[in-house]
Amino acid sequence: MNKLLFAAAGLLALGLSAPASAADMAARPYTKAPPMAAPVYNWTGFYIGGHVGYGWGHSNNDSFSGAGVLLDTTTSNSNGVFGGGQIGYNWQFSPNWLFGVEADGSVSDIKGTSANCSATGCASAFGKTKDFGTVRGRLGYVINNVLLYGTGGWAWSETNTDRTITCVVAGGGICPGGPSPSPLTGAVASTSGFNNGWAAGAGVEWMFAPNWTAKVEYQHLQFDNVSRDYNYPGFAAAFRHVESDSHIDTVRVGVNYIFGGPSLARY
Repeated sequence: MNKLLFAAAGLLALGLSAPASAADMAARPYTKAPPMAAPVYNWTGFYIGGHVGYGWGHSNNDSFSGAGVLLDTTTSNSNGVFGGGQIGYNWQFSPNWLFGVEADGSVSDIKGTSANCSATGCASAFGKTKDFGTVRGRLGYVINNVLLYGTGGWAWSETNTDRTITCVVAGGGICPGGPSPSPLTGAVASTSGFNNGWAAGAGVEWMFAPNWTAKVEYQHLQFDNVSRDYNYPGFAAAFRHVESDSHIDTVRVGVNYIFGGPSLARY
């Protein structure tokens, strides 16, 4: 009987002490989740990409005879689409400024037709910019995943022109050349060549995913003092030397892939 009483008293004492022991334990501290780190966009590195666009051009042309006499001054316009690729390098510094170099090349369908008449007759010309490109510097300002930039440098183009004599003034008359058409009517002279000039423009580029960017860009390409000679086989007197100042304005959209590690990082 005494053993039962002692056992019951022990259990009662253990039960009374348990809540007190739990109360003496320290409360579990509250820990706040660490804040999400803001993304850091890294624009530095080599890149390669492609583009498509639309261009429109204008040319002022002075035509001279073989003796160097100015025959007429004309203008011509052109327009069309183009597409190609670009490669370059960006260096981000200081910390929001960016300097880079870029080279691009495009296959072009920018073309146009013009017609003019002089004291000796009339002719039409079909001109086309077959391809063109630039090598430029870029200076920009980075705002997170957006780059605003200006650009400028060297430009080149390859053009060809077909000039067709549509009528000839004969004996002081007016086109189409009097009673009998001239054998020169319908004759075609073709020229082509490589042109040097300069380019300037501006654009905005957006980093939409790690290592990937998209851009919209405007460029003005200027080509001055371009010389072309038009020879009509069998008609030496019809020779024309043409001096031209021309330009092409372009708007393009493009996509680039930046190499050299993730361009979007978290720290």
